[in-house]
Amino acid sequence: MKDRMIHDDCDRLMSLDEVAARLKTSSTVVSRIIKAGLLTTLKLGPYKRVRKTTFNAFLRQYDGQNLTEILEGAEKP
Repeated sequence: MKDRMIHDDCDRLMSLDEVAARLKTSSTVVSRIIKAGLLTTLKLGPYKRVRKTTFNAFLRQYDGQNLTEILEGAEKP
């Protein structure tokens, strides 16, 4: 019997546009979040990708908090 692959997208890679769509914000805001060190990425050539599991952990970590305030605080020198 041929091995079957079970589709599991829990660790798929998301583009910054996909992350922005999930957060209902712009890719510019997502780039700020990444630059501030709040969300880590993988770099594939010129592209940055976010593991879905990393994104879900980010959501759990900041659930119920004001992400705008956290981002602004992280961006201050």
